Amino acid sequence: MNKAIIIIFLILVFYIGFIAYSDFSDFSSNIGQFRFEFLPIILLLSFTAFLIMGVRQRILLKRLGVEIGFKENLLLYFSGLSMTVTPGGAGEAIKSYYLKKKHRYSATKTLPLVLVERFLDLVAIISIIAFTLIFLQINEVIIAEAIILPLIITAYVLVRTKKLFKKSINIFKRIHRLEKFLNNISESYDGIYEMLDPKTTIKTWIVGIVAQIFYALSIYTVFLAFGQDFGFIFTTEIVYSSILFGAISLLPAGVGLTEISAVNFLTEKGMEISLATSITIMLRLATIWFATIMGFITIKLFLKK
Repeated sequence: MNKAIIIIFLILVFYIGFIAYSDFSDFSSNIGQFRFEFLPIILLLSFTAFLIMGVRQRILLKRLGVEIGFKENLLLYFSGLSMTVTPGGAGEAIKSYYLKKKHRYSATKTLPLVLVERFLDLVAIISIIAFTLIFLQINEVIIAEAIILPLIITAYVLVRTKKLFKKSINIFKRIHRLEKFLNNISESYDGIYEMLDPKTTIKTWIVGIVAQIFYALSIYTVFLAFGQDFGFIFTTEIVYSSILFGAISLLPAGVGLTEISAVNFLTEKGMEISLATSITIMLRLATIWFATIMGFITIKLFLKK
């Protein structure tokens, strides 16, 4: 928890510098033009996306043989969101702690959940971007998609081919810094293998896509609240590409690279940097930070159950 607080503090420092770079007065003026009557719709769309992700978690837990009630599953999912700001979302492993404390499920059994969820998030994001590229081609996005998509496919094939997976792990274990991490992956391999069986992967991929559509609608509504309408496809492509860049950086919540990428896309479109910064920060507040706040609130509720 202390590490999470330190990370949040550092992120706040980044945001202050980020806003200062675009000019505080212009930023305040732009925020003043934000139509706050859109805010309930924005948050409701984001909340719906998180609820659907909770359903996906339930599917994965059942595949692991973890049986908990629907309500408790949602509380568990939202509790994990409190640690979204950790690098790569790894702090969401706190869910394994809760399952061990409340239901005696071993951490080795449940830790793969977070890793598989992050993988499925990446697959859903890649899929959404691929769809938008049919209608709007941005060179940077095409290059990123061309690089990351084969890596995702390769990773899935490795996981589903046990002999190949073991050989790959043994090769990379020669890198000392990766040895401990790879040992943990090896111990949790059976759970990862089960959750990524073809049938479950397709089912959770579809659920993830539905959740991301609500998330994309929330993002698009933020633009509308600022009186900016570039179309649903454009806003989805640039914001999701920015999120992708942030995700692969493994920075806490992708902070830094996500915001800079989004602002860069918007300024290339001709938007003033102060307005681009205002929109980007509001996007993050309505999505990642809304999730984090809900997570901290839910932790106390979940621990009482």
